[in-house]
Amino acid sequence: MKVYLVRHGQSVGNVKNLWYGSSDLPLTDLGREQARQAGEKLRNATFAACYASPLSRAHETAKLVMEGRPEPMHIVPDLREQHMGLFEPKSVPEIKAEDPDFYQALMADWVHITPPEGEPFDTGLAPRVAKVLDDIVAKGKDCLIVAHNGPLVFAISYLLGLPIEAAGRFYLKQGCFSMIEIDREAIYNPSHALLRYYNV
Repeated sequence: MKVYLVRHGQSVGNVKNLWYGSSDLPLTDLGREQARQAGEKLRNATFAACYASPLSRAHETAKLVMEGRPEPMHIVPDLREQHMGLFEPKSVPEIKAEDPDFYQALMADWVHITPPEGEPFDTGLAPRVAKVLDDIVAKGKDCLIVAHNGPLVFAISYLLGLPIEAAGRFYLKQGCFSMIEIDREAIYNPSHALLRYYNV
């Protein structure tokens, strides 16, 4: 089974250097072009379905990637990005100025430290995304997931059987795809999954 992963293209929030997890900010023109680039790279890939976050930057990316393809697209609320609480949507300089010590601590241990009044990564985002992944893998069919950096880096660590802390070691570039191949019969890899492509 092959699981293709695509992060949304550049958004208005990216351009403004905002923390904007659950804020529904749209793609830029460059973001739309990046989505088309990802779609072109996947032109010869086959999969049974696409699963996308409901936030417009991911949903529109999925539509552009899937343009001209017959496979169904499913909007999955639990693929949304982490809610950044009181930091949302603020710029990085604003956040640093408000509480530089907390900002440094947060960046040093994103998985276990939560933005004030935000959603925890380890006990919030992770379990909801894990359930989505479990349901997808149970189907056993090749698929495409279009979402955000947070859910997707967790997906890589989870599907590869790595500790949740490993999520912080990954970063998904816009306009690219990654792919994990899952082989339930494999005996050479305890997680039965391999990262075949990364930011292609």
